Amino acid sequence: MSLLLWLVLALLLFWGVGLYNRLMRLRARGLEVLSVVEKQAGTCVGLVKQFVGRPDDQGQVQVAAQWADVHAAALRLELTLAQPRLAPLQPNAVAAVSKAWADMQAAWLAATEGPTDLAGPVMPPEMQEAWAAANLKVQSASGGFNQIIARYNEAIHQYPARWAAPLMGFHAAGSF
Repeated sequence: MSLLLWLVLALLLFWGVGLYNRLMRLRARGLEVLSVVEKQAGTCVGLVKQFVGRPDDQGQVQVAAQWADVHAAALRLELTLAQPRLAPLQPNAVAAVSKAWADMQAAWLAATEGPTDLAGPVMPPEMQEAWAAANLKVQSASGGFNQIIARYNEAIHQYPARWAAPLMGFHAAGSF
């Protein structure tokens, strides 16, 4: 009877270690991909600052009227990305970054689809190309992030793990 008890305890221990390692790998991969999303979103903020906001002689940033919303949304995204997050995968932390990114995209679309000027295109072609490339990278990385987080959340909510995961400090993560 004692041998059977030790075998069951060993089995539970090995299962617990395996579960912990699997969840840690998924969480680490999610954090890695989230940092890629944030880096590419930061690239878009840099593009907006480079092309939209230009400092004048006194160092004040001058923004054209049609780009004021884009510039403001970029600054909000930059502040959101710069905020320290104790648990970056928590749903409210991911939702804040996702909302700031969506606001910046909406402002960008509103500015680019606005009436054109007689002097030429609303934005330089190199900015359009750079934005398209960075936007594609953000969309790709956020799709990968959502897939990883879906697997992570699924692993946490599977039958025996749903009782052990919270005890190990694992909680559901938010998607982008």
